[in-house]
Amino acid sequence: MSKKKVQDYLVVIKNPNAKMIERTGWLMSLLALLILVIQLFMFPKSWGLFLCLFIILVLLISNAIEKRKKKPIRFGYVLIAAGIGLTFFGDGPNSNLLFIVLGILEKFLLQKKEIGFAKDGVTIGNFFPQKSPWSEIDNIVLKGGMLTIDFKNNKLIQLETDDEEDDEYDVEDEEFNNYCRTLLGN
Repeated sequence: MSKKKVQDYLVVIKNPNAKMIERTGWLMSLLALLILVIQLFMFPKSWGLFLCLFIILVLLISNAIEKRKKKPIRFGYVLIAAGIGLTFFGDGPNSNLLFIVLGILEKFLLQKKEIGFAKDGVTIGNFFPQKSPWSEIDNIVLKGGMLTIDFKNNKLIQLETDDEEDDEYDVEDEEFNNYCRTLLGN
């Protein structure tokens, strides 16, 4: 059983690809609907295709309602439902596997990046987390929703923070900056 490392501060970074992924989700959903309608013309008595079309329409209407409420929307279920429906009830282009893979991939692409700050260093979370000790960092500043990490090797990272996270964990910029200054020895 592995122990999860506890961070003193955790900064959540905005995903710059979220809008592109959403647009791609809408386009892939429309493509799935088009393929299903074509399949229904080819097999008008297929109850499975009708069921799949109904499920996809319900999920898309749900997404549209969530979008109007300004809540995050996901297309993974829509794409996976289309892929499964086309696999079991359709006949034609083998796009079914593409829909399933894209539906699963969406979850990983929409994960927010987290940067953890602890006494032993800074951990930038990705598929493969990158850990940097404080001795490799020249300065860290959080100001106005922008996190800047200046490394001693002249590498500079500037990332926009995600303000939509839980208010319970919100930290004032000055408190965070003081914490970093203390560990940097400035």
